[in-house]
Amino acid sequence: MKRPSKTVWICFFIHIVIIYMSYLLADKLPCRDPAGFIDQSLYPLPPYIEKFIKWDAHWYTYIVGYGYNAKSIVFFPSIIVFMKMLSLFGINFAVAGLIICNLFAFLSFWIMYLTFQLDFSEKKVRYALLSYAVMPTSFFLNSIYTEPIFIASSLLCVYCARVGKWWYAGMAGALATLTRNLGIFLFLYLLYEFIKNYSRLCKTNKSIFSLFLPPAALLLFMSYNLYLLGDPIAFISSQQGWGRHLGLPWQNIWNNMPLTFANNPANQPGVALDSFIVIISLVSLLCLTFLPKFRIHKSYLILGWLWFIIPLAFTANELPLYSMSRFMLPLFPLYLFFAQLPEKVFYCSIAVSAFSLLLCTSLFINWYWIG
Repeated sequence: MKRPSKTVWICFFIHIVIIYMSYLLADKLPCRDPAGFIDQSLYPLPPYIEKFIKWDAHWYTYIVGYGYNAKSIVFFPSIIVFMKMLSLFGINFAVAGLIICNLFAFLSFWIMYLTFQLDFSEKKVRYALLSYAVMPTSFFLNSIYTEPIFIASSLLCVYCARVGKWWYAGMAGALATLTRNLGIFLFLYLLYEFIKNYSRLCKTNKSIFSLFLPPAALLLFMSYNLYLLGDPIAFISSQQGWGRHLGLPWQNIWNNMPLTFANNPANQPGVALDSFIVIISLVSLLCLTFLPKFRIHKSYLILGWLWFIIPLAFTANELPLYSMSRFMLPLFPLYLFFAQLPEKVFYCSIAVSAFSLLLCTSLFINWYWIG
């Protein structure tokens, strides 16, 4: 793999600058009381660390310290393992999580650059990475969440498959699957790419076995679920404890609309952000799928649509688009859509997105629910 280019460093730097500005802005905005589950064993924490340990981050640090239970089994294990390994060197769980996630955040920029460069010019790749850098929910890359590990490992799977490194692709897909349940769909992507390239592969090529590493990773986690809780799909069954249940995707979008402009301090601005980003993502995928003007490698649409529809089908009574603004962050075809917009439209979208990132990060730091 090539060394990180200037484009990677610049886009990542822009992202970090906005996050730092948000850190400073947060002190000027009203702060809410902590909500949800709080891992009390973390405290006391330095203020500059504590500001980024919010919401689900507390669950991850708690699992590292105390292990899984029937409710926390919904959180997949790769981030837990990485944090546990780093904590063996005497590093605080919260600090370990921030180190791991910010490292993978940078790797996600680098691997995204390499992947997009296979099909697009340097200018379009730069636009795509800039769109990623200022995504309104990209601050989750810098907290303790699975997004940076999932994005980096998924893109590495995609990139390695494109260049014919099937075993690396399979291992990266397995890591993605152990990070979030959506990683299992990388199996379908790998299968598509393998079949498409089969005529160029040796007939006795054993690389086909690498395609099954993501399903094997899921089976491994299911075995642990069975051992710990007596239910191989406890990570699915336990979703009910979080208020999630299946719903029709289009109905979930419709049900969220009345809440979008409601003045409910308990879930704003997260509910409004969910609506806007879901609609933008839907429009983007439709344009990439049906308009010849927008170029994209066809196999990317497999992941794009699956990673959009599957989370959209899981809803909650109070939050019909539960955390969808965060779940859309790994949707990398979205950034290729922005990169191919007319330049004036692109720069307007970047300005709006950068301001939204600045504001959303500051609110997240102050215990507002964002996604």
